[in-house]
Amino acid sequence: MPPRTRREPPARRDARIRKHLEQARDYWSKWPAHLAGGDLCQAGEKGWGTVAQLTKAVATMRGWQHYDHVAIQEAITALMEEMPEQALLIDQGLSAAERLHGNFYEVFMTAYRAESALNEIRPLLEILWGLLPDEYTGRTSFSDWVSGT
Repeated sequence: MPPRTRREPPARRDARIRKHLEQARDYWSKWPAHLAGGDLCQAGEKGWGTVAQLTKAVATMRGWQHYDHVAIQEAITALMEEMPEQALLIDQGLSAAERLHGNFYEVFMTAYRAESALNEIRPLLEILWGLLPDEYTGRTSFSDWVSGT
């Protein structure tokens, strides 16, 4: 089933995409310090937040709703159906992000598992990044963008 759609003026859409990207970069930059400091809940939540914000940027660009957890999952499922050759990486990334989000509430991960899950979401983040037009990515790689180079 395709995601629910949303109509909005182009200027508002552009502003929202940029806001989601700014938030994604901020979250991704913070998880290493949280992990190093032993705050696995916050480290994981920053990983989940990065996935959510990049998904919201792509969903906004496509006119899809994304205001709740289910809508984010619907958007990612639609992307899996659209890109079957990358569906496994997308699914693995979403599963890792869901585990990180769950750890925020249940605190069940070790540092090793949290770091592993954070590394598992990276291919999904790169796929989502690749779906954005150059006007948002500046033709940079995800790695360069998050590092600010």
